[in-house]
Amino acid sequence: MSGNEVRFDGRSILVTGAGRGLGRAHALLLASRGAHVVVADSGVEMNGAGGDVAVADAVVDEIRSAGGTAVACAADLASEDGSIRAVASCVESFGRLDAIIHNASSVPRPLPVERLSSAEFDLCMRVNVYAGFWLTRAAWPHMAERGFGRIVYTTSGAMYGSAGAIAYAAAKSAFIGLARSFAVAGKPHGINVNVLAPSARTRMHGTGDPTTPYMDWLLRTMVAEKVSIGAAYLVSEECDFSGEVLSFEGGHISRVTLAENEGFFGPGESIEEVRDAAPAVLADSRYVHPRTLNERMLWSAEMFGVAESLDAAKVWR
Repeated sequence: MSGNEVRFDGRSILVTGAGRGLGRAHALLLASRGAHVVVADSGVEMNGAGGDVAVADAVVDEIRSAGGTAVACAADLASEDGSIRAVASCVESFGRLDAIIHNASSVPRPLPVERLSSAEFDLCMRVNVYAGFWLTRAAWPHMAERGFGRIVYTTSGAMYGSAGAIAYAAAKSAFIGLARSFAVAGKPHGINVNVLAPSARTRMHGTGDPTTPYMDWLLRTMVAEKVSIGAAYLVSEECDFSGEVLSFEGGHISRVTLAENEGFFGPGESIEEVRDAAPAVLADSRYVHPRTLNERMLWSAEMFGVAESLDAAKVWR
């Protein structure tokens, strides 16, 4: 391991959902390493109800008491105006915006499909994906002007599928496409956009018997601070990759990736062909990992033997 400490002196970082749980841990760590931090949290419950500015203020007080620099922002990220105001609070307070960790989230009640309301689905999408888009769009000119930016979206293991968290899984999965596309757009401007997939014991997990082996392990090992080191690295100058999804849980770090296998090549003329090809299509082998749509198109063209006639860069940029 390198002996050079990763620092954020002179950097201004906006952390959403920073009043509690993971966001609070992110804010405290970044401030302890020299960052000026905007603690953005409206203090609402996980379902979007209520609101309490004291939630963000408490974290700001904690940072300042330790000698750090922070300001609170209680803007409602479920609205476009609120997301824009959160970005503006960083620029107005510190004169710049270098990074965003979008950790805020809305978590609908675990309900059967037929009882999941459109309102709950919409709120989950707005606080997660829409806010991620609004925050990034508002921050983009500030980052592009300086030739530097770091943006991190927070996904979830629910992206693998969860019958009890359909809206949440949909919202968290959307971050992958958002980040990979912004990563392509940000490359000429020095803006890296990545996704954090955390596993940590927070209020989202509810309560459980701490004497059971699982809960005991969860409480001891899956702590927020072991995720925050990953979030901090992803917004550091030393992070030189973009468009990736990294999982952090209790000291375990791994890469989550989109992949496509070689599959089956045939004339593509009948339903029966698809039926018969299914075993080969579902085979867990010979994967490729396109990083952009361009790479996916070039790979397909190569498989069909027409790559030389395709200038993908002129089709999709």
